[in-house]
Amino acid sequence: MRTVLLSKHDELYLEKCAQENQFSYGIIVGHQADLTKSIVVHLARNNEEDADVEDLADVRLTISDINSQALASQWLSASKMCPGSFDVIGIFVSSVRSDVVNEQSAEFKNAKKLFSDIYDLLLKSNSSFGVYTTDVAQTDFVFLSYSLADKKVLCKNYSYGNGGTFTNMEYKFVEKPFEWIQLECSYDLDDVLPILDSSRRVNIEDQFQNIIVSVRKNLLASEVFLQNEVVEDTIDLQAYIKKKKTKVDQHKPTSASGGTATVASNTTNSLPQLASEAIIGGGEPIRASIVLPVKCQLSKPTDIKVREFSGTLHMSGIIATKVFCNPRNSIADVKRFVRDDVLRSLITRIQVYCDGLTDPYVTNEALYISEPPRRVFFSLPSEGPSTSVGAVVQFSEYLFRGEAPTVVVAQAKQILDVELDPETISVEAEGLPDDSNFTNANTGADRTDDSRIMPSSMPKPELSRSLYMVGIAVALLVLLASVALHYILAER
Repeated sequence: MRTVLLSKHDELYLEKCAQENQFSYGIIVGHQADLTKSIVVHLARNNEEDADVEDLADVRLTISDINSQALASQWLSASKMCPGSFDVIGIFVSSVRSDVVNEQSAEFKNAKKLFSDIYDLLLKSNSSFGVYTTDVAQTDFVFLSYSLADKKVLCKNYSYGNGGTFTNMEYKFVEKPFEWIQLECSYDLDDVLPILDSSRRVNIEDQFQNIIVSVRKNLLASEVFLQNEVVEDTIDLQAYIKKKKTKVDQHKPTSASGGTATVASNTTNSLPQLASEAIIGGGEPIRASIVLPVKCQLSKPTDIKVREFSGTLHMSGIIATKVFCNPRNSIADVKRFVRDDVLRSLITRIQVYCDGLTDPYVTNEALYISEPPRRVFFSLPSEGPSTSVGAVVQFSEYLFRGEAPTVVVAQAKQILDVELDPETISVEAEGLPDDSNFTNANTGADRTDDSRIMPSSMPKPELSRSLYMVGIAVALLVLLASVALHYILAER
């Protein structure tokens, strides 16, 4: 039977929600420790209640009154802020009345309908829902209700499909703090994709979707190395760390870049590849790498062809990731979490960028430069006794150039119901692009007093045709060189 583990702080938060608003609801952010245990990382009540109601104590709200649209919006927004090892795993209800913990009450029946409505809204409102991860989409969720009158909790597992079903689920309030081990990863993106759309006006959003498909394909084919070696997927992270600690003096690398280079040369016979460095927190740092195979290794020989296309799409930059794992997580889980975090961060910043586009089309004669928002990190403020040991759990948000950390403060309050100090937000994980890249691209173009030179969320597409042709020529040379290299290697 599946079990949900909560901290004493979670119990106090449920009590606080019922005392302050008489009836509250929100999302549950959790972590899958193993096949049968989920750890509640954070509870966040929904802040979309009617601001015109001065005294909520006089309003007898029920589950049927919950705004499913507002809850689905909070669910989706929080999912984008979670690291790859965390997910929104369900919803909670906190009330002064006892019927919310009675399985025979109308409230319990309304909860099933609420789940079904929310899931449908998530599927309709976000085409990427279910593709945030490199694994299968989530279909089992947690329903947690708390009664202040009885000081009781009802916890059920909700399965989507066939109208939705509730099954029994255990819950425990754990006295011992949860332990977290942190992984940090700097994932380099530097690739060129063909634009196969022959239309004169190209849809930018469609091209960004092609980036997501390409990166996801590469991540699924990648291998994650720990300390420059392949680690068996079936062992757990705790056992691996203990084993490495006994040999820390012999295996301590001098630098992160040196470790990654060793992996590249020893595992791929010096073939070019894309690698990322990661650090596993908790004790002595352990370095790891995500190694992606070269493209010709992902394709059949018959798939390599010389084709005409309308342009190229060059993606370049760094995705900074932070993942938090339980010591009992298997190495297979750890690898999946790192891949998921890279993909989730890429999809999120593309969605945020596209949401601000006034016109998603650009002519194929133009050189279009885009600067999606960069990722920033913040820790959840501690309240009362510590509920965790080891690494401090962090979530993330995305800022465009020129936006202040106060934007993150507002989002954290609205979505996660936490108060942040702007000074504590880490904005250095991902640096801003070099201004010279944008200045050079605008050389020779007619300029007005706008943000064309300074990269913004909405860059201008009108650039010189000569630069565009140079880009095509360079891309063709790269393609021909790749084909030649393939035949040389094939003959050997």
